[in-house]
Amino acid sequence: MYNTLQRINTRQIYPYGLENNMKYWKQLLALFLSGAMALSLFACNSDNPGESGYTDANSSAEVSGSPEPSATPAIEADLSQSALQFAVGLSPDDVLLTVNGQDVKADVFCYLLGQACGQTQQYLSYFGMNLSDMPDMAADLLERGVNLSLYHTLVRLKAAELGCLLTDDQTAEVKSAMDEADLEHIAPLWDLTGEGVQFVFEMNPYYENLLDAVTHDPSAQELDEYLESRGVFSVKHILLMTVDQATQEPLSSEEIAEKKTKAEDLLAQLQAAEDLPAKFDELMQANSEDSGLETNPDGYVFTDDDNLVGGFREAALELKEGEMSGIVETDYGYHIMLRLPLTDETKDGYKEDCRMDALDEQMEKWIEEAEVVRADALGELNAVEFYSRLAAYQQALSAQQAADAPAESGAVG
Repeated sequence: MYNTLQRINTRQIYPYGLENNMKYWKQLLALFLSGAMALSLFACNSDNPGESGYTDANSSAEVSGSPEPSATPAIEADLSQSALQFAVGLSPDDVLLTVNGQDVKADVFCYLLGQACGQTQQYLSYFGMNLSDMPDMAADLLERGVNLSLYHTLVRLKAAELGCLLTDDQTAEVKSAMDEADLEHIAPLWDLTGEGVQFVFEMNPYYENLLDAVTHDPSAQELDEYLESRGVFSVKHILLMTVDQATQEPLSSEEIAEKKTKAEDLLAQLQAAEDLPAKFDELMQANSEDSGLETNPDGYVFTDDDNLVGGFREAALELKEGEMSGIVETDYGYHIMLRLPLTDETKDGYKEDCRMDALDEQMEKWIEEAEVVRADALGELNAVEFYSRLAAYQQALSAQQAADAPAESGAVG
């Protein structure tokens, strides 16, 4: 399967004491404006494309673009119409945007808009919310769909200008992936034409080619400057919680006092240690109530995108690498922190981000300079209603396909 890269996970949960990490809207906009968005058309489950779940930090790079059942109000789909006719009253070949003379047709635009809506619905689902209940988001989501369309259209146009079109090997790989995909069943879910399907499959190699043409492997100095600009730092912490892990309600005053006394004792032991890193690890493993400790025994790496519990970032950044904090109190409890140096491995892990951000900066300039013509139909498109109707249609069509599958397989046999 020919997958695009996944630059940013839509969900990463850090341990107790550190809030849900991403400033979501900033992250989502970066995702939409990045050619690295996981836009795999064929991550859908043809038996139940609505069960996309929520993308975990350790999950596959594929992200289902199919709406979740919870995102769909009671809408009865008319399968005598195509997906776009039912969802938004458009034909796949209708032109919604023209970018520097290049038409963006409805099938591709609505596929990208569907991905934008799907990412948002996945996030909202984590909080038990549905996109269909938030009509005020329609205009913002439509603009995100426009940004995605501008981005990927300009990637192709600039690749042509810079002479970095697809190689023969890339073209063959795309063709092979398309041949192996279940296009007969999945393309109708989005009303994608053959040209539209090819556009989706080619997004990743076009992006990679432009990335290679426009950016370079950062030098050590450039990488350090980039890490500083992103506010990247590494830290370990010992956490003694002053809230109940299950309810998040404060502990009793007596229990909190006991935690404070224990934190003071641990700090005294650490301050007297001859080998601070070794002693810190020993006490951290024995005493920390950080639920993420088992999976992050070597500490955490954060950037300025990470939404940390109040006071945590500030205290960590006051430390020099190798320094230990005193007792830091946050809403979750008492922390003792050890600032860590960034390893070469950690730094190398940001090289690709550095290049992607450099390309994104250039893309933003190209987007600002682009001549964009919007069709009247675009102004009439309500993104929330579109997504709800598309969800109902996809679920109904998927169910019909599943019901018809045994008869079809029997006929073949």
